[in-house]
Amino acid sequence: MRILKWLSIIVMVFMLLNVRTLEVEASAATSYTMTLNAKGRYVRTQDAYLPGNTITTLGLKAPLDMMFDENDLLYIADSDNRRIVVYDTITNLYVKEITHPEFSKPKGVFVSNRGIYVADTTAEAVFWFDTDGNFLEKFGRPTTPSFADTPYNPSKVVVDNRGNIYIYGEGVKDGIIQLSLDGEFLGYFTSNKVQLSFVQQIYKLVFTEEQFENFATRDPQTFSNIFIDKNSMIYTTTMGTYRNAIKKHNTQGGNIFAESRTISYDDARDIYVDEQGIIYAAMQNGTIFVYTPDGDFIFNFGSSNLVAGQLNVDISGLFSKLASVAVDSKGNIWALDDTKNFLQSFVQTDYATKIYQALDLYNSRQYSEAVVIWDEVLKLNQMSVIAHDNIAKSYLQQEKYEEAMHHFELAGNRVGYSDAYWEVRNVGIQSALGAVIIILVAYVVLSNVLQFVDKKTGKITLWTAPVRRFFDIPIVRDLFYVFRVMRHPVDSFYELKKGHRGTMTSTIILYVLLFVLYLNYSVNKGFIYQFVAAEDMDLSSIVLGFFAITGVLIVSNYLDTSINDGIGGPKQIFKMFIYSTGPLMVALLSTTLLSFVLTYNETFFLTFIMGGGMLWTFINLFLGIIETHDYSARQTVKSILMTIVFSLIFAVVIIIIVMMWEQLYQFLEAIIKEVIRNVTQ
Repeated sequence: MRILKWLSIIVMVFMLLNVRTLEVEASAATSYTMTLNAKGRYVRTQDAYLPGNTITTLGLKAPLDMMFDENDLLYIADSDNRRIVVYDTITNLYVKEITHPEFSKPKGVFVSNRGIYVADTTAEAVFWFDTDGNFLEKFGRPTTPSFADTPYNPSKVVVDNRGNIYIYGEGVKDGIIQLSLDGEFLGYFTSNKVQLSFVQQIYKLVFTEEQFENFATRDPQTFSNIFIDKNSMIYTTTMGTYRNAIKKHNTQGGNIFAESRTISYDDARDIYVDEQGIIYAAMQNGTIFVYTPDGDFIFNFGSSNLVAGQLNVDISGLFSKLASVAVDSKGNIWALDDTKNFLQSFVQTDYATKIYQALDLYNSRQYSEAVVIWDEVLKLNQMSVIAHDNIAKSYLQQEKYEEAMHHFELAGNRVGYSDAYWEVRNVGIQSALGAVIIILVAYVVLSNVLQFVDKKTGKITLWTAPVRRFFDIPIVRDLFYVFRVMRHPVDSFYELKKGHRGTMTSTIILYVLLFVLYLNYSVNKGFIYQFVAAEDMDLSSIVLGFFAITGVLIVSNYLDTSINDGIGGPKQIFKMFIYSTGPLMVALLSTTLLSFVLTYNETFFLTFIMGGGMLWTFINLFLGIIETHDYSARQTVKSILMTIVFSLIFAVVIIIIVMMWEQLYQFLEAIIKEVIRNVTQ
């Protein structure tokens, strides 16, 4: 008996071990919810959705699309079974199926008060049924000559409030096919723009338009899905691109969303919009992206079933291949896996619910109430970018501009910060305008009085004598000589060349000053214009890059002029180069200071100042090379070009040396570690 008992125990353990390949594991959070921080980086946040029901009893086979009606009945395009399955998500019961003798591979389904529309790729038709599932009409290939030889393989279909039909057809590069209520071809609603590769852009510069048309293929990317909301606004997805993969179209077909907003992966496969206008985009790899009605990214969750596949375990909430998403009236997300043929639901957490509630209040212009809900979101995630951003937008609408600035800065929203700061600055200017006018008038009056007193008594000159003596100190005089170079470059470069003005000490001080101004410009501009925080910068690269670039330019110019009979020596070239950068120093300092007081509306001034400073510096360098080396204008142009060539050669040589040194270091490190290992063993 004991032997039989032990044998039974062993058999049970063996069976349990083998059952692992069939079990479905569920977790409170089987995938992370990710959002963006203020620096635009993905970070984990509170779970927005948790896995709900996993439905495997519908007998699905390659389900590819689904949609809810107003009663929370879910219509599923069960492609390989050639039917539309109707499933009641409230009672979790199978209701019925819709079939047609001509169904071959139904890939898309759309439900509205006009009826049920089914897109069948292989049958090359769109089938129309009434709300009870009775067949009404079939929309086959348009016979209009303008449709020509365009492929007609309907994959997804939507219908607007007027009955116009919009079809995404596989292989159609001209865009979304638009049919009238009667099935007449109306044209193409919208299409993707042609994206030229880097090589194609070069070809376009070199070839004529006719040559480019014949040489380069410029077909736009095709869409991957289409959706229409209750207001007949059309949304599309495009696979194979990160840029603008999610679009919301106006009545002319243009994209309403800004390109920088609708971030996604490059495998966007399906899109759904709920009653509130929240947008859900399904990536084929199993990730679901969620956006505001304006296209701003909220968060994403889910991932591919790669790990589960390696373990040969099905994990609730993860997918082998995500085909479609839909959202019921309660806000639950339903997702289809077309490889393992199951339906998965996701339930909102309190975190997601509060975000949607706050967005709805803001869109309803209940700004104070929205702030209260956003504060509750911040209690769950103190650094929530979307919470800070929308609190700031609410304060902006309530004309609480300083509070809006604070939250825009926490959210990293520079455009919003600029708008709020514009209002704060206007208030400050208006309040200080009277005092500024009084100060200016007082300055003019006092200046005239002092000049009059100085002419009569000469005492003012005695008071200003120490200041003049300070500027007569040799090192100070040589430092301020940089301003004379800016005004009279030719005469000044002659004085520098002859050694009458400017010393190596003053030149080195100006060189260090140029570096300090450049470093300050790189890391310490105003929030609006400082796109990368100082702590995220590689300061060593900035420092080494500055001295390497300036040093290589100076050495390269000396090498070139030595070959081409230039009379300037290394010291003269160094002084000429540094004293030429006076306009750049002024531009760097001015731009840095003005970045704290100017908004995006005045960006032109900063661009003009920096561009003017660089151009002025280049002119100084051009004149400086002429005077220092006694060159003609033609020789100077040649010298500048050769200096650039030598600099590039230097850069390549330095990169090769660094790479070889790294390899040598790794080789020596490996040898030393091996020796130490052998000694210690």
